[in-house]
Amino acid sequence: MRLVAEALKNFFKKPFTEKYPKAKPVVPEGLRGKLQHFKDRCIYCGLCAKYCPSAAITVDPKNKVWIHDLGKCLFCAQCEEVCHEIAKKDAIKMTPEFELAETKKEKFITKHSKPEKIKNQEEP
Repeated sequence: MRLVAEALKNFFKKPFTEKYPKAKPVVPEGLRGKLQHFKDRCIYCGLCAKYCPSAAITVDPKNKVWIHDLGKCLFCAQCEEVCHEIAKKDAIKMTPEFELAETKKEKFITKHSKPEKIKNQEEP
């Protein structure tokens, strides 16, 4: 009898869970989601790779190549902090994007390289 009373009491209450795919959740401020790399600000110093605890970031300073493996990322934001505090470049920002599921591992890897400067050739 006690079980029936509890069931009837909860029958008229609002559901506790949210309908996720249809209703997007409110993202709290400061959520550390997918990181964003600004290659125009980056100097390819490698500090972000050095301070990354999971080795999710690799930097080739000679060839100016920056690679991030989202599958290894811990979302700790140490790369963002070191880029802001030590390198003073703000080339890495954590975004609130959290829907990161993919079907292929290759889609987890982001690769940026600094474009070489093109000399303007003026016509005589």
